[in-house]
Amino acid sequence: MAVQENLRPTYSEKLLRAMKAERTVKRITFDRTEASPRETLYVSVPKLNKSEVLVPGSLALRFDIDLFGGHANNFLVQNVTRALVDKMVVKFGGTTLEETVAYDLFKIFEDLFLSQEKRDDMILQGIQSEDLSKIRSGAGDKKTSGVAAENKLNDIFGAKHQINLDHQILTDHGIFYSQALYSDLVFEITLAEAAQVVRGSDATKLKYKLTNIQLQHEMIRSKILADEAESVFNSGKEFAYDHVMCSKVVPINKGTETRINIKVDAQRRSLKAILLLFIEGYTGGGRDSEKYVFPDQTKVSVTINGTPNRIFNNGVEDKDMWAGLCEREE
Repeated sequence: MAVQENLRPTYSEKLLRAMKAERTVKRITFDRTEASPRETLYVSVPKLNKSEVLVPGSLALRFDIDLFGGHANNFLVQNVTRALVDKMVVKFGGTTLEETVAYDLFKIFEDLFLSQEKRDDMILQGIQSEDLSKIRSGAGDKKTSGVAAENKLNDIFGAKHQINLDHQILTDHGIFYSQALYSDLVFEITLAEAAQVVRGSDATKLKYKLTNIQLQHEMIRSKILADEAESVFNSGKEFAYDHVMCSKVVPINKGTETRINIKVDAQRRSLKAILLLFIEGYTGGGRDSEKYVFPDQTKVSVTINGTPNRIFNNGVEDKDMWAGLCEREE
């Protein structure tokens, strides 16, 4: 006899889909408490103890940004903790897994596609209004009236910021159990010049320094999770991620150049996409970090291995670009 599901004795409206385990957020003093522009920070993923696993997406560097020594009215660019990272290198056991120059350009662009709700919750990353940025930076010309909400946020966050080490190896593959690995996973973060990070009217007075640097991570102590992770790692776990490369920088004169030739030699077995980012040049202190230019492209010709227009026999026209965008939305 057929019985509807909610009448069965095994039925429960509330399903237990979680586990109970000890969870801890740890902040430890980094091996360097201060860092300046163009210096490189070496961050090893913590080994933790037996049966302790790293929560995906929780590894980060926390610090204060000190603008002392620059112009009194200086303040930080939008999404500053992305702008801080000029180059990102990821290594495992001395082998380079990824080396991305102009890391900031790609990641700032990527963050523009986050929901507004998500962006509103990223004050530690420096996504905020200009008024709040000036208040948190201590700029001499910051607003003093009509900014009650900004002042409250400044009371909470102050100069504290956070670089999320959100590489796909640590975010897209479940918990990370360092104890099961024979080598260390290391991030090498090269800090950007002040002109990429600080906004101000005098290009000769742009300064910043990271102080009170800490390494933060969240861990779960669970023998069940750790044993399962170790078994998966030992049997051979694949880590898939996008290796982003900055191929070249091509200066363009908008007034005279109507045709651009770009050659890409990726030297990789597979190529996911070619992303062209257009930005306007800026003088020191004048960077609008989230401003990207979208030129009016009318036709794109793609030549692959010497064969022209391998994708469309007459080149990719504007109507083809629109169709491609619609396909991605679906």
